[in-house]
Amino acid sequence: MVHLMRGTVRMICLDLDGTLFTPRKEISERSRKAIKGCLDLGMEVVLVTGRPYLFAKGVAASIDPRVDAIGYVGNYRRIQGVAQGTPIPQETALEILRRLQREHVWMQAKTFHHVYGNSLNLIQPDYQKVTRHNPPEEQIEVHSWTQPLRQIERSKEPVYKIIALGGLKIKKLNRLLAPIPGIKVYSYAKTNLEITSDQNDKGTAIQAAAAQLGISLEQVLGVGDSLNDMEMFNVCGIKAAMGNASSALKAQADLITDTNAQEGVAKLLESLL
Repeated sequence: MVHLMRGTVRMICLDLDGTLFTPRKEISERSRKAIKGCLDLGMEVVLVTGRPYLFAKGVAASIDPRVDAIGYVGNYRRIQGVAQGTPIPQETALEILRRLQREHVWMQAKTFHHVYGNSLNLIQPDYQKVTRHNPPEEQIEVHSWTQPLRQIERSKEPVYKIIALGGLKIKKLNRLLAPIPGIKVYSYAKTNLEITSDQNDKGTAIQAAAAQLGISLEQVLGVGDSLNDMEMFNVCGIKAAMGNASSALKAQADLITDTNAQEGVAKLLESLL
């Protein structure tokens, strides 16, 4: 059991996959109750994820309307009605997709309302489940296309994130993308890459949200499990890693709670109540 002193935390930032989500991609009732308890005590709760913003907002709404969300690894946020987004520059996004296409890898391109890709079978049920109760203007449509590049060229929609499922080509893909300016490349699950604008990350988004709310970063609790949570840890005054977190993230943590299969988030937040 992890214990925190009451009154030390005014803002809680929670990653989703591997953190708040159980291995079945659900939120336990115990975690929901703990989050509501923190909200009732006046703490701000923000979901901070690499998933699309509208997905994160759907999850937030399913917990409590007071929960805010930051999506696309920090590149779109909406905090108490104030929104800011930073997509990948359009020609840059097209060049990334061209390079990935030449390597014949599975990939996804994520705009605000759409996901285009040739590797959608695993995410489509998640997105449909979470966003089905969103109002029409906040739906995410998932399109399975063999040519995501062509769809982005036609739609001219701003791209907030690109995912490449590189497999054994992961090192080569890193080398191919490294010279492209204006992007940040994260390694995810060892065989996958996440590509976003380099203007924001989870850390900069949390800094901006805390400043907007008038909260000192020393009073912000960040909870995560993977390498794309490292920037969050760099700014949060209190850093909590999940029991299932990467060893690199655990090494930076002030606290280590139980795994996402063992109610780690709920146990951590209950110590604030």
